[in-house]
Amino acid sequence: MMRRVRRMSGDVHIEMTPMIDVVFLLLTFFVFTMVLMVRADVLDVNLPEIGSGRSAESVIPITVAISDTGAIFVNSEAVDMDGVVERVEALRQEFGEGALVLAVDTDSPAGVMIGLADVLTGAGLGEFSIIGHRQPEGDSGMEDVIPTP
Repeated sequence: MMRRVRRMSGDVHIEMTPMIDVVFLLLTFFVFTMVLMVRADVLDVNLPEIGSGRSAESVIPITVAISDTGAIFVNSEAVDMDGVVERVEALRQEFGEGALVLAVDTDSPAGVMIGLADVLTGAGLGEFSIIGHRQPEGDSGMEDVIPTP
């Protein structure tokens, strides 16, 4: 008589985690390989010419400068803190909506710049850029730094 072998019937399952890890490794390898194969700086792109557009208008920036002594200049014209907004608005009426630039000397008092930024922002002129410039020794004004319209 033959002896029967009893088998325990358990649930058969396949582990998916190692297979997913391998797939992601292969995907990462191929993505990096494709990125390194394509070089954007050697692509020759011929852009079409556009005939219906306009050239950009050159606008003269309005420069508000603070010297090393804390004196305030608007386009090389000395003004006090209270007259800055009126002078900037007058220049915008005369020359158009130019960019507003604060030229600040590195040796100027920080409180003057903060106060000026607060005054300009309070008057609705909050969009301005800040640049820095150190005056050469013996130079008293900001005439060489500030572009005039």
